[in-house]
Amino acid sequence: MQLRNILFATDFSESAELGQAAAFELADRFSSKLHVFHALEVPLPIFEPYTVAVPEAFISEARKGATEKLGAIVDAARVRGIEGTSALGAVPAPFDISEQARKVDADLVVIGSEGHTGIKHFLLGSVAEGTVKGAPCSVLAVRGSLAPPITTLVVGIDFFPEAQSALDAACELADQLGANLHLVHAAKTTPPLIGREEIAVPTAFYDSVMREAERRISEAAAACRIKGTVSTEVSTAPAQVALSEVAERLGAELIIIGSHGRTGIKHLLLGSVAERTVRHAPCSVLTFRTKQP
Repeated sequence: MQLRNILFATDFSESAELGQAAAFELADRFSSKLHVFHALEVPLPIFEPYTVAVPEAFISEARKGATEKLGAIVDAARVRGIEGTSALGAVPAPFDISEQARKVDADLVVIGSEGHTGIKHFLLGSVAEGTVKGAPCSVLAVRGSLAPPITTLVVGIDFFPEAQSALDAACELADQLGANLHLVHAAKTTPPLIGREEIAVPTAFYDSVMREAERRISEAAAACRIKGTVSTEVSTAPAQVALSEVAERLGAELIIIGSHGRTGIKHLLLGSVAERTVRHAPCSVLTFRTKQP
């Protein structure tokens, strides 16, 4: 896995501090250039002309403060021998982060994940999830410490090409970190267009799906050539649930999953396993995506 340029997106919160530590560790390990970015959020009037415009002096002061904080992060990186740059953007943050990733030719975006759920998530959304959806490259959503030693990586496998690329990256990363891999496949055991409430799933169909899934995940595991151990598991739970439950059970520090990059109506109808995993996971999530132009 080549990481020439890492974009660290920060909002200067506690979760961003964990993201910063992870970005520093990766930049140090892979000899990467670190680009630090903040999308400055300035409150703007919603209903003109009845609201008061934000004073220009307030905006200038906010920009000055954010620029100083970005500079301090770059200075801290340089103390560790990491070459760095900084830039200040605007909201909406996920769009701005994705554009900055293209601008600096980032191989990876690192961002803290607060894991909003419920009404807070509905109202505010999640910058991490939005970045996973729109970024042109892989995204590491950091939740909790990723300080060494890292012992267990959980890898989502669905046998699509994106999953194979994610597995290749996971194998390389596991070797770099001296970690073990646990491969998880969420098998779909309901026939297409048939709901569980409408008809009983034939036992033969269920058994054939499980056998095929176990065969293919075993083949994937056998192809992993790493120093640590490789184990497998087939679950019948939805993928994001299976990955989160397995990671919590094993005490994994990182989940790795390939991103299909769905957009438009397909994304609206089917959602994204990657985004949902970022929302619910008990640990950090690396969404692997082949870099796009």
